[in-house]
Amino acid sequence: MYRNTQQIDNILIDLNKAVDAHYDWLINMFACVVNNNIDQSESINAHSHHLCHFGRWLDGHQPTNQEESSCLQAIDATHTKMHNCGRELMCVIRDKKINTDKFSEFKHRLALFSAAVTAYKTYLLKLRGGVDILTGLPGRRMLDERFEQQLKEVSDRKMYMLLLDIDRFKDVNDTYGHLVGDGVLRELAQQLRDRIRGGDTAYRYGGEEFIIILYAPSDREACMAALRLRESVAASAIHYDDKALNITVTIGVTQAWDGESIGIVVKRADAAMYRGKQTGRNRCMFMDEGGEIHLITH
Repeated sequence: MYRNTQQIDNILIDLNKAVDAHYDWLINMFACVVNNNIDQSESINAHSHHLCHFGRWLDGHQPTNQEESSCLQAIDATHTKMHNCGRELMCVIRDKKINTDKFSEFKHRLALFSAAVTAYKTYLLKLRGGVDILTGLPGRRMLDERFEQQLKEVSDRKMYMLLLDIDRFKDVNDTYGHLVGDGVLRELAQQLRDRIRGGDTAYRYGGEEFIIILYAPSDREACMAALRLRESVAASAIHYDDKALNITVTIGVTQAWDGESIGIVVKRADAAMYRGKQTGRNRCMFMDEGGEIHLITH
């Protein structure tokens, strides 16, 4: 699962609004002390970190991967501790007890919260920079950065790489022009988004090539997933303006083994795909552990 540029932009906008609202909450929190109505304030509630606008945003925001989850966990932890510290500080002020340590601690907690939010924004901006602008899919750089971690996270299933190449894409550009060719790439990207499972990820690898990282319990399951995808693309017309084009893709499939570099796995998938191009196109080919290439059939 991944986020496109529009989703990332929306998260950043909502996050900034939540942070702005949170600083208003902090100001109102101490205004309650000044106005002697601290006991009526939600700020004194033991669950105030869930009640504030930022807490509600955080509770409703779901991560898509382990890196994002770590960022959000850090925000959640620092946000909760900041609220707890703020509640104690309110009581100190209300009871007119001189305790400079509480002020220093609150300042420290606020700084940690701000740092955690900034780290998440940095992650989102880095993520945005790795998205292919034309298709909205993660690009090659993001695949290169994630591959090693994806392979490490494989547990009870196996990880496979599917390398897809649009058949005779040059003919599309030469016949209809590059604007139509760009439209074909965008439409195919959308088809891949719609047809892969939630835990799998599609990338634009370059030109008319796409890569899917797929998890499956066996070679057979992975090969059948690739075959269904190939058949689905062939059966669907791609619409751009007043044109309806039918395209096909050739797919090379291989398993990624523990400790392998992305270059090694891409090389195998590319060799399988190239064999499909040589033997007729619109095919799925699988390279097994021994380096043998097989045509995938039902």
